[in-house]
Order: sequence, then C-alpha cells, then structure tokens
Amino acid sequence: MTFTVDIRGSLSPPTTEYVYPFGLAYFNYQCSRYNLVDEEGGADSEDEKEQLSESDIVIDVKYIKSLEAKDWKDQDHYRVLGIPNLRVKASTKDVKKAYKYMVLKCHPDKSQGNTKVDEEAFTCIQKAYEQLCVIDGKRAYDSVDPNFDNDVPNVTEHNKQNFYKVFGPVIQRNAQWSMNKNVPMLGSDSDEIDYVNDFYNFWYDFKSWREYSYLDEEERDKADCKEERRYLDKLNKQERVRRKKEEMTRMRQIVDNCYACDPRIKAFNEDRKKRKLEAKLAKQEAYRQEQEALRLQKEEEERIRQEEEQKRIQQEKEKAEAEKKERQKQNKLLKGERKKVRDCVKNNNYFCTNDDNVVKAMENLELLLQSLAIDDFKKLNSLSKNVNEFSKLYNSFMTSHLEAQETKTKENLIKAKQSQELHKDQSISSDKFSPQDIALLVKAVKIYPPGTVNRWNTIADYLNQHSAVCKSYVSKDIIQKVKNLQSREGDDLKSKINEQAFDNFEKSQKQRIDGVVAGGGISSKDTLNSALHDKEEAVKEKKKKLPWSAEEQKLLEEGLKKFPQSAGPQRWDEIAKLVGTRSKKDCMRRYKDLVEQIKAKKAKQ
Repeated sequence: MTFTVDIRGSLSPPTTEYVYPFGLAYFNYQCSRYNLVDEEGGADSEDEKEQLSESDIVIDVKYIKSLEAKDWKDQDHYRVLGIPNLRVKASTKDVKKAYKYMVLKCHPDKSQGNTKVDEEAFTCIQKAYEQLCVIDGKRAYDSVDPNFDNDVPNVTEHNKQNFYKVFGPVIQRNAQWSMNKNVPMLGSDSDEIDYVNDFYNFWYDFKSWREYSYLDEEERDKADCKEERRYLDKLNKQERVRRKKEEMTRMRQIVDNCYACDPRIKAFNEDRKKRKLEAKLAKQEAYRQEQEALRLQKEEEERIRQEEEQKRIQQEKEKAEAEKKERQKQNKLLKGERKKVRDCVKNNNYFCTNDDNVVKAMENLELLLQSLAIDDFKKLNSLSKNVNEFSKLYNSFMTSHLEAQETKTKENLIKAKQSQELHKDQSISSDKFSPQDIALLVKAVKIYPPGTVNRWNTIADYLNQHSAVCKSYVSKDIIQKVKNLQSREGDDLKSKINEQAFDNFEKSQKQRIDGVVAGGGISSKDTLNSALHDKEEAVKEKKKKLPWSAEEQKLLEEGLKKFPQSAGPQRWDEIAKLVGTRSKKDCMRRYKDLVEQIKAKKAKQ
C-alpha cells in the first residue's frame, strides 16, 4: 500500500535557544569556583588529596565539659568536633566523619572511657555538627571564625623593608574569602609590571563571600507574629550590611597599605618618571632642533633676500648710470643739433627782412629750440644746405610753436579772470557783514549748533530778521563768512567779537561823558566821577585781556628773580612797578597761569 503526503507551506527559519546549565556537574563546578562545599562532599571532596583519619581527630574533653548549652554560639565548633586545625578547609565529609567519631567516644550512653561527657556537653557537640554540616551554616561560622587574624599591617619603614614577609601571609590568609577560585598571590621582585597591575586590579575589585548572619543578635524564631519577624529581619539585615561595609573597608585598607609599601610600585613609578623625563627631554631637544632649523632657514632666507636686494640695487644703479650716460649722450647730441640749427638761422639773419624784428626772432628761436625734439633737429639740419626748404620747415615749426604759446596764454588769462571774479564775489560777500551782523552771526552759531536741521538756512533767516544793515543773507554767504573767519591764522571769532563789543562800549561811554560835560547838565560832582571811574575800569579791563608781550614777560621774570618770596607783602607791588604796564593783580594772575602750564606739562610727561 502506498501513501502520498502533501507538504504545504515551508520550513520556519532556524532560531537560537539558550540552554540553561543544570545538574550535578554544574553544581560542583560552581562550588569549586566559589570555594564552597556541599552536603555530600561536593567539589571539595573531589579535590581532596588526603582523607581525614581518626588519628587526626583530637578530643579536648576538658574544653567540652567546660561548655554550657545556652552559650553554644560562643564555642569553637571545630575544636568541639576535634578538627581545630582544618577549620575552613574542612569539607562536609570531614565534619560528618568527625561527628560520628565524637558520638562514639563522648556519647553519655554509649561511651565507657574517660571521654564520656554529660548530656549538656553532648548538646554542644550536636550544635557544632548542626552548624557545620550545612553549607550556609558552615559559611556563616567560617565568616566570623574567632581564630582568624583580621590584622591590617600599617605603612611603616619596617614593613617597607620586609614587604614580602609582612604582607605575603596577610594576602594568603585573606584569599580564602574570595568568590573567585584563582586568586593571585603577592609574588616577588622579579614580577613584571603586567602581573603587578593584574594583582592590584583583582584585589581592588575583591569580591568576598564573607557574611555575618551568625552574629545576629535577634532570633526571629522567637517572634510572636509575622510583623515582629519582619522587624527582626530588618534589624539583622542592617547589622549585616554594616559589618560587610567594615569588612570591605578592612580589605581596601590592606590593599592600600600593600600598594604604599610595595617596592615594585616604587621602582615602576621611578622607571615611569625616568621614561617620562627622557621623553620630555627628547621632545625638548626635538623642539630645539626644529627651532634651530627654523632659525637657520630664516637666516638663509634673509641672506638670500639681502643678496637679491643688493643685486637689485646694483642693477638699478647700473640702469640709472646707463640712463644717465644715454641722457648725457642725447643731450650732447641734442646740443650739437641745436647749435647747428641756431648757426644756420643766424647765418640767414633769423629769416627776418627787417632788422627791427631780429631781437624778437632771436627770442622766438631760443624758445623754439627748447621745445623741439631730436628728430625735428635732424630734419632741419638735413635741409641746412637747401635754404628755401630749411626756411619753410623752420617757419612751420615756428608757427606751430607760436600758436601753442598763444593758446596757453589765453587759457592762463581765462583762469586768472575766473580767479579774480571768485575773489571779487568773496570780497563782496564779506563786505556785507557789519560788526553788528558778525556779533549776530556768533550768537546764531551758538543758538543753532551742528546737527540742527537746515542749520545754515536757519542762521541766514535769523540774521535777516535781526540785522539792521542787510536783509538779503543766504546760506552760501553764511558758510563763506564762517569759513573765512575760522581760516584766519591767530584770529578767533569769539575774541574778535568781544573786542568789537568792548570798543563799542568804550565809544558809548566816551560819548555819554562828553555829552554830560558839554551840556552842563551834571547834577553833582559824583556823577562825573562815576562816569570817569567807569571809563578807567573799562580801560583796565581791556588791558587785562590784552596778551602779554615778550618784553612784559621778560620784565616779569626779572621781577620774580629780583623780589623772591622773602621780600614780604610788598613783593607784587614792586614787581608791578618794574613791569610798568601791568597791575599787581595782572602779574599775580600771569604767575599762576605759568605755574599751571608747567604742572600740566610735567603731568603729560
């Protein structure tokens, strides 16, 4: 019989599935990795080279009889079971074998010898077995083994000198707490830097299986309810974490002190510093060589540049000399050709029919000779034997020259006429302004400073509104007048207006006084004296404003030397008398101005 199977669809793609490890072999591997034992002997029993014999079990009857069942946590369980030398190295099989032997020798009902103990002491033996026969219990007790040395060597000079003797046993006995089976030991002086670095990397990242549940002070089994058990678990957990932190701090302190005393680290650091210094010196030397190469390159470039510069200067000098020789040659040739033309024209009486025109023809000849080129001279000299042709060419050159001169003269006349008209317009514009209008101009310039919209038109309108002389000022007139006043050397617009105002004031005062005297209308003598006093004060004020002349300055300096400060209060009176044209206050004011000028100069320096 034949069956036909129809396959529809397609196979699914392959997938990767993770297979979790399990079984006895994997369990033994993990026990050997973390240095643990199992109930049946585990990995440690497989690695044992020697079996525990009954002769290795030491029964300390006196110690066992001294124990009390209520203090079973404080006893030495390994000593109670008779294997005090094995301790953490003892396997579960060793613990069972020792317990069976102790039961035969110490049981209160079965034992007949001197090793017989009472029930309370035998209870301590049972507690020791119950603690050590379980993996977690044995690990909890081994973590707090009272016989274990937790000492941390300090960083001293003695420990540095005996580094391997001091820290070797410490590292070896603390290696039993490692969760990793392959623990690197301290080594020796012959170790390479890689091994030393791996050693310290392992121990700085040390993972310990040590835990402190054996020291729990609160027994959760005595709790009355679930909440109380949780609370006791919380307290015990906190205490375990605290002790675990202390243990990790102790391990870290051991590694730190070991690192600080390790002579290999010191040698490696010195070697690293030496290599770093050598690299630095090599870098500095390379930089120095590079700078030296750059300096030599710059010097070479500078030398090449100077040589090229000298070569260029020499070439320019030779070129200038060649041009000078060529020019001298051309001048000499031109001079000869010019002399020939001059002699030819002179021999033909300058081609003049009237002797009165000879002088003018001579002047025109000299001007023509200065304007002609060498080729023109050669053309003329080539026709020197043919007077008619020479005369025609000469006259054509002369005509062209005279026309050019005439054109040039006309242009100069036009320019001169334009310049005169411009100056005339400026003078006419300047003549518009009277002293009163100039004063108004100064006032308007202050009222409308730079930045004012349509400033010059506004000023012109201001003058046209307030002027009593001219009402036709435009912005062009204002700009021209201001530029004219500002461009005058040593002429300040404000000082000029002040002087004019003072002159006007003096004239008005004089007219008032003359009018009063002539009219005879004085009411009293005090009125005339007041007017005269005003005039004198005005004259003094005018003198104050006048600048000091060189002669007055010289007399003032002589007075200062002749009358020092020790001359007393009459000093400035004497100086004023010596100057003659200045008052006492003028001399003092001038002296103060000079002192301030000297101080300002010193401050600038």
